[in-house]
Amino acid sequence: TYRINPFLFSVQIADVIDIPDNKVGVVTTREGEALKAGEIAGPVVPGHNMFQNPQAFVDAKGSKGLQEQVLLAGRYFINPMFATVEIIDMTEVPIACVGVVVAFVGRAGEDVTGADFKHANMVRRGEKGVWVDVLDPGKYAVNTYTHKVRIVPTANVVLNWATGKTEAHRLDANLSTITVRSADGFTFNLDVSQIIHIPRNDAPKVIARFGSMEALVTQVLEPTIGNYFRNAAQNSDVIDFLKKRSERQAEAKAAIARALREYDVGAVETLIGDISPPADLM
Repeated sequence: TYRINPFLFSVQIADVIDIPDNKVGVVTTREGEALKAGEIAGPVVPGHNMFQNPQAFVDAKGSKGLQEQVLLAGRYFINPMFATVEIIDMTEVPIACVGVVVAFVGRAGEDVTGADFKHANMVRRGEKGVWVDVLDPGKYAVNTYTHKVRIVPTANVVLNWATGKTEAHRLDANLSTITVRSADGFTFNLDVSQIIHIPRNDAPKVIARFGSMEALVTQVLEPTIGNYFRNAAQNSDVIDFLKKRSERQAEAKAAIARALREYDVGAVETLIGDISPPADLM
């Protein structure tokens, strides 16, 4: 109960901020210093008790607008005239995967990839760019407006070049049966399955180079494997290709492994599935 003179003050009743478990709160403030040019969110400043003390936030030279710092599960007494809070899900990294963080905020970092990796820069945790340190399986309080987490599977991934056949990860949803032409001029179809593996420490390189697993499939795996089998078929007639299927498979495994090694992707196995030779030839 407060005894407040209504001629001097008015009181507005507002709800407290309750953030449930497995959620985080993204804060946007209306007071503070203007954001610096090129920044999208205010940096973390101390002493304001999780935005519950607006004057301390302003005195610490906090910036107005989107904040990098997030609120974890709990109850917060935040002045709605000072800040608003959006509740979002925590970021989950599944088992057999790692999370590669792309930070849009932070200090400018120094590239840690070395001279051998010339495709993109990677930085240390807390700096702006692709972090060289990955997130292991678990849940993380990530501000999805200032950081993006790209999920990269570290277990073996099966990709099918077979129309109508798709794995649960859906990375091969747009892949289809490969159509090739033999040396004797016949066109036939073959299904191929490629098993790949991305080591944990190489996952940031894949994201820094391609941006996502989907881009890796469309930009590298699809043309590499498709073109290999088209070239291999042109050096053989259909009957010979059928008779030496196991040899073709072993040659494909070795050749594709060499090609993918340049992209920090391991080729575990290459498997030739159904081969559909022309009916008139058979």
